Amino acid sequence: MKRTEWFERKFTFGLPAGMLPFYLERLEGTIFRLEIKLHNIPDEVLSAKPDGKWSVKQNIGHLAEVDEIANKRIDEMLTGAEKLSPAVFEPKDYNPWPVEHVLEYFKRTRRENLLKYKTTPEDDLLKSSLHPRLNLQMTPVDLSWFDAEHDDHHLVRINEIISILSKTSLL
Repeated sequence: MKRTEWFERKFTFGLPAGMLPFYLERLEGTIFRLEIKLHNIPDEVLSAKPDGKWSVKQNIGHLAEVDEIANKRIDEMLTGAEKLSPAVFEPKDYNPWPVEHVLEYFKRTRRENLLKYKTTPEDDLLKSSLHPRLNLQMTPVDLSWFDAEHDDHHLVRINEIISILSKTSLL
């Protein structure tokens, strides 16, 4: 089945604050889903770039970089910024890194975000700023959902990479 590309997706925001625990569960779960997916996968597979696209390690590193942006965006919303910072689209080269280091980087940035969400007063969860690409107002709750959807997008891509490489001699 052909998946919908990330930049083709449409989003509607204005989610209630009471949805935040559900999105945080998904965001936290990405750590464990990645660990399960990567168990016993050789490093050369995790560094391979089928079709010249990002490797598994680059996808994970990108998620960590997006977490850093999300952390900044949460602060921007809470301080009343009119417009949010733009996102990063090209990750650093994580292929030379051991996968454990890429995962640790992701876990650190993700846990920082989870803590920030969990310690934000409920009234502040309704503050919003303009998302620069989507041109829509977004609250911290909306951002948590958007990032959980983004995680799933990359987890599906990681599955595709592993599936492609399982059909070759790499797995």
